Formats: sequence, structure tokens, C-alpha cells
Amino acid sequence: MVNQYNGKLAFLTLKKLAEKSVDDNLIKLKRMHDNKLNTQSQLDVLNNYYNEYQQRLNNALTNGIKGSELSNFNAFINAIEQGIVQQKKLLLTLDIKQKQLTNELNQSQKSLNTYTTLLDKQHKAHLVQQNRLQQKLTDEFAQQQFARKIQNEY
Repeated sequence: MVNQYNGKLAFLTLKKLAEKSVDDNLIKLKRMHDNKLNTQSQLDVLNNYYNEYQQRLNNALTNGIKGSELSNFNAFINAIEQGIVQQKKLLLTLDIKQKQLTNELNQSQKSLNTYTTLLDKQHKAHLVQQNRLQQKLTDEFAQQQFARKIQNEY
């Protein structure tokens, strides 16, 4: 009986650890998702700036532009292009990390399901054992009652 209790206690501890792991991974995944959305938003802003300044440059070239202004436009557009490249790299990195976190979450959930199943099986086995014991006691009581009844009749 003590062995059974220790086994159940061990599985309960493992289940709680697995639940905590699932919760922690969900929190990390949420933060990662928020970070990706923020990074995508920044990329969108940079793309909008790029398109806007490309249009400004085209208009300026059409209307005539000084060499120093052309140089400033090109420098600014190049800076925006570098920012776009960096944001794309960051998004790719975040996507890889998000997939890794998703895999970790799946593993944690799988462990949690395993421990839950094992605890359920243990509980069902305990109930079967209790039912058998109860049936045995009921049968013994019925036998004793029957034996007393027969003894009292004779």
C-alpha cells in the first residue's frame, strides 16, 4: 500500500512539473508571438518609408534635384534598406525560435497527457481493488449471516 502511495505521489509530482512546463511554454510562446508581431509591424513601417522615399526621389528626379540632395536621398534609402534586411533576418530568427518553442510545448503537453493517463489508470486499478475488497467483505458477511440462519434453524 505504501509503495502504491509513493508511486502515485511520484506521478502527481511529475504531472505538476509537466503542467508547469506547459504553462511556462505557453507564456514564452505568447511573448514570442507578440515579439514577432512587433517586429513585423516595424518591418511594415520600414517598407512604407522605403516606398514613400522612393516615390519622393522619383518626383525629385523628375523635377530636378541637386547632387547633395540626391546623395542624401540615396543615403537615407540605403539606411532604410539595411533596416529592412535586419528586420527580415530578425523575423526569420524569431520564426525559428517560435517553431522550437512550439515543439517544446508539444513535448510538454505529451508528457502531461502521459502522466494524466498513468494517474487515471492507477486510480481505476485502485477502485477495482477497493470494489473487490468490498465484494469480498459483503460475501463473507452474507456467508456468516447464512451460517447463523442455518445454525438457528437447527
